[in-house]
Amino acid sequence: MLEWQEYKDTANKAEVLRQLIALGYQLTQRTFYRHCKQGKCRTGDGGMYTRRLVKQYVQTEGLLRAGMIETDDNGPDIGLALRKQQLENEKLTWHNKKAQLDYDKASGNLIEREGIYLELAARYVALDNAFWQKFDTAAPEMIHAVGGKQTRLVEFSEMMRGMWDELLNSFVSLDEFEVLFNEEDMPS
Repeated sequence: MLEWQEYKDTANKAEVLRQLIALGYQLTQRTFYRHCKQGKCRTGDGGMYTRRLVKQYVQTEGLLRAGMIETDDNGPDIGLALRKQQLENEKLTWHNKKAQLDYDKASGNLIEREGIYLELAARYVALDNAFWQKFDTAAPEMIHAVGGKQTRLVEFSEMMRGMWDELLNSFVSLDEFEVLFNEEDMPS
């Protein structure tokens, strides 16, 4: 890429455009020729497009140079405009990410963290209540199965594990259930 020190004064518009493109400015032939016709890029007294006049044209029009940020005390702050554009692009990127999350949530692909915690709490309460209800119901059968003897602890343990496995298997299914909370049970 050329630098401004390498710019050669010329009377030819096509050469000026070629040098601007070589300097890295994003400019079409049509736009450049229109700017010349409007007097935005003009020749000096000698009929030449000088470095000073072309540089002034670039700064006045705010032409962007690929990959570079230029600031000049005499012209507009192109670096500031480029930074503003970058921030706007970041803002749009974050907006699009949020919109994608909202879409995923609305389509059922995502669940809010609060919803997960409430679901886990509800399942725990349901599991706990179901286990103790099952235990209370099966307690006489379990006592009878071991004959009230500590020597039959193995049978008792196997029976308890079987009940627990049956209960857990029923809860890993996708069946829905309803849990009702009392006002005093809810955190304040």
